[in-house]
Amino acid sequence: MPRRNTMKKRRVLPLLCAAALSALTWGGTGKVNQAQAAVGPITVQLTESQEAFKNPIMGFRPSRYINDAAFPDREYSDIYKHYIRYTDLETDATDSVQKIKDWSNSAWAGIENKNVKVVPRVVIVYPGTGEFWPNGVPHGDPVNQWLTDTLKSRLVSFIGKLGQAWDNDPRVAFIELGLYGNWGENHIYPNKFADGTDRIPLSFQTALGDAYTAAFHNKKVLVRYPETFTAYNFGIQWDSFALPDDAAGGNGEISRDTWRTQINSGEVAYDWGDQSQLGGSPDGTLGSSSNTNYVIDWIMNTHTSSLGWISDYTASNPSVEAGATAMQKVLGYRFVINQATFSGNVSPGGTMNVSFQVVNKGSSPFYYNWPVEASLLKSDGTVAWKGLFQTDIRNWLPGTGWNSSTRSYAQAPAVNTVNGAFTIPSGLPNGTYTLALSVLDPAGWKPSVRFANTNYYAGGRTPIGKVGIGMDPSDQNLGSFASLKSDNTLSYSLQSGAYDGSTGGSGGGGGGGTAVSYEAESAANTLAGGAATASCGTCSGGSKVGYVGNNGGTLQFNGINATNAGTYTLTVSYLNGDAARSAQMSVNGGAATSLSFPSTGGWSTAGTLQTSVQLSAGNNTIKFSNATGWAPDFDKITLDVGGGSGGDAQAPSVPSNVAVTATTASSITLDWSASTDNVGVTGYEVYRGGTYVGTSTTTAFTDTGLSSGTSYSYTVKAKDAAGNVSAASSAVTGTTNAGGGGTALVLDNFDNSPAWPGTNDLGKWTGANGFVNNAGVIENGALKLQYNNAGWFGSDVTQSIAGYSKLIVRIKGAAGGEESQFHLILGGVEKTLGAFSGNTVTTSYKDISIDLAANGVDKASPGQLQMSFWYGSAGTVWIDEIRFE
Repeated sequence: MPRRNTMKKRRVLPLLCAAALSALTWGGTGKVNQAQAAVGPITVQLTESQEAFKNPIMGFRPSRYINDAAFPDREYSDIYKHYIRYTDLETDATDSVQKIKDWSNSAWAGIENKNVKVVPRVVIVYPGTGEFWPNGVPHGDPVNQWLTDTLKSRLVSFIGKLGQAWDNDPRVAFIELGLYGNWGENHIYPNKFADGTDRIPLSFQTALGDAYTAAFHNKKVLVRYPETFTAYNFGIQWDSFALPDDAAGGNGEISRDTWRTQINSGEVAYDWGDQSQLGGSPDGTLGSSSNTNYVIDWIMNTHTSSLGWISDYTASNPSVEAGATAMQKVLGYRFVINQATFSGNVSPGGTMNVSFQVVNKGSSPFYYNWPVEASLLKSDGTVAWKGLFQTDIRNWLPGTGWNSSTRSYAQAPAVNTVNGAFTIPSGLPNGTYTLALSVLDPAGWKPSVRFANTNYYAGGRTPIGKVGIGMDPSDQNLGSFASLKSDNTLSYSLQSGAYDGSTGGSGGGGGGGTAVSYEAESAANTLAGGAATASCGTCSGGSKVGYVGNNGGTLQFNGINATNAGTYTLTVSYLNGDAARSAQMSVNGGAATSLSFPSTGGWSTAGTLQTSVQLSAGNNTIKFSNATGWAPDFDKITLDVGGGSGGDAQAPSVPSNVAVTATTASSITLDWSASTDNVGVTGYEVYRGGTYVGTSTTTAFTDTGLSSGTSYSYTVKAKDAAGNVSAASSAVTGTTNAGGGGTALVLDNFDNSPAWPGTNDLGKWTGANGFVNNAGVIENGALKLQYNNAGWFGSDVTQSIAGYSKLIVRIKGAAGGEESQFHLILGGVEKTLGAFSGNTVTTSYKDISIDLAANGVDKASPGQLQMSFWYGSAGTVWIDEIRFE
């Protein structure tokens, strides 16, 4: 907080408009626009605009179809879907990435000048229009053409090229997976495969899902059906949006519940099915308030950010326009500033403090970490100074629990407070400047995302008030405001260097640094005492950590990386349904600092608290505890890692010393030396023979489900929080064990094929329930089980296992040491996992081996394998595979 002279007065101003402030008096003298004493912090209340208007990557989303030559102009649209022929981008397998770039530059020429971004969907078959098969891929059979290994390998290679061309292209908003099936919708309807389904087979889901994950680090990826690609963190394109005949699709999207981090989009289909609540056309939907509200209900429940086809409405029809305005105001994000406080008088070279409260009144988040800028404007509107806040707008979430009767979310959106402390250059001339806020597109660092406030200047800035540099402000007259809807002056650039504004400041001050988040429930953290992970639908990672305090429960974040020693801004995301709770925060085991956490209004409502921490260079620990009472529940922490550039563009160093450290008949374990990065390494991507197979947050990885007696080659890449990826390491080769002439007997490798918890690779799970996360969930190819003195699952093992000597449980724990927290039953023997194996569970995946004969297991009639977790412990484990060897 700024230092305040006791003679300074705190000003609370209403909406800053010319009429309201023409007679503003300072110092109680009765003299207009005359400062008597140095002006202290000024607080202003802002008003929400009633306009609907364009904003990037949200709202009505027209389509450019196969034979369209241009993007049609629509009143509320800055985002357009683009259907693209496969053969426009690649005909022969030898075609280069440059061919894709050349096509993009031609097809999208000039769209940056209109602030337009595209959503590409590449298609091979577009019924009624044509088929666009590349050379060398067999086709002609409408079913079997989609099942060949040639197609699979060609698509994987092609996706890699798309990533090189589009992952850093600012014209691309996000990617629709496309490619496979009719219209690129991942189905072959009305035809069916031999198993009676028309959906993309699991083997293709795995191949394409892995390829898109490896190719796109900076762009979100969407898939057509919520029941496909369930092992991948993708968004959904519901192309039968709100259609009663496909309510299952919408409900599946709601159940998938990935909207906080992944984009949901879609298309209101008017060419089939029950149109009774859609009116049969865009005008039929938007011209009826009941039809409009019906679609809005689906938007709010699915947290959808953009919609196509319905965008083709008649804007000149007043009743249709009213419906379009109502829908645009809730479709996607809508950021409203409620209040702002700023320093009224700043000496050159001194600190200007700025704080504002913002709430998201729309249906979805903004999904990219675009920077928020404060600027001081000259009297002619040009920028005299600018600097960046250290905040992450992806955390400005909408409400949850839509109520169609009250037309509101049951859980209101959180109020987000953003603070900045900016060092004003000593050379800035004395005078009165207008303080304005804006959200920038990093492609050119121009104002782009706009706040929905009546305070608005053409060009994308929201004026807050007048600041005096070296003097009191001469007045608080902000002049006239512009219309949000009618301003079409915004744009972005295809080339962008480093941010050229202020890079100084602390406590959330200016600079183009990067914010790195650490989830409370991460397996890298240490939970002790009664601290436990629990599901949290409103939390960023879908989970939170509670029961910190009172019973000795503590939560320690590990691996908090700082490039240099110094003071950093830490934002704690927490939940508190009580009055203020407190917690003690200790950095690197040092003296604790007490923090007070105000109520957030409920245990499912997240809030944030900012504080400063002194970190050492390298990895640090931050521990939360409370010896005398309960702390709040914790969602995550976000570290402002600072830096003077406009974003982290430096890739980590290449992983070194990659080696095979263990093998079984079906798995190979790798280890390597840690990479370094200017900000911090967040994980490693592992590739088998050039194909992505998984990610590790440690310097070890085990590849499972392999064939016995077979050699495999591996490389590893490091990545950071900004999505920068290193070059591949040197390759290393490992060979699986011969397996005694046979292969492992896999009970389940939890790849959701068969689907958990109905069946497994050996037969049938007899039950799975009682966990904090119900029957457990499949997460990144492993079964995640959250338990709190409850939970069990079992599988019938009806065959003899006499040919096998060991039971292998590949497992890791959130804290480590979970081997004594649950019992395992097999072949008439019941023991804890630790007693069965004499081994321990760690925070990295590990094969726990159980000698069947030594433990007296009846291998001829094993009966049922069970695991039970009702022994007075709380924690989280991930089981990657259960097998007999």
